[in-house]
Amino acid sequence: MENDLTKKAQELLAGEEGRRIQGKRAELERLAASQDGQRVKAMLERGGFEDAVKRGDAAALKNAMGAVMQTDSGRQLIDRLRELMGQK
Repeated sequence: MENDLTKKAQELLAGEEGRRIQGKRAELERLAASQDGQRVKAMLERGGFEDAVKRGDAAALKNAMGAVMQTDSGRQLIDRLRELMGQK
């Protein structure tokens, strides 16, 4: 499963969207280090998000993201990500 995930990540980064993401790397790192980013990271860690990714458990991933989106920090982080990526 990890090889599949790595392969998919490499494919994403090799494409046009990946180049956009790479071009905003510093901004994304600052966002991840922000208070909202750290709160969301902690929520995902407590919810077993990484293990769900490794298992390919789509239902667990959906539940974890749904829980995050119900928080102020989660909504604010997603809004800032959308704005950063020009999707607002």
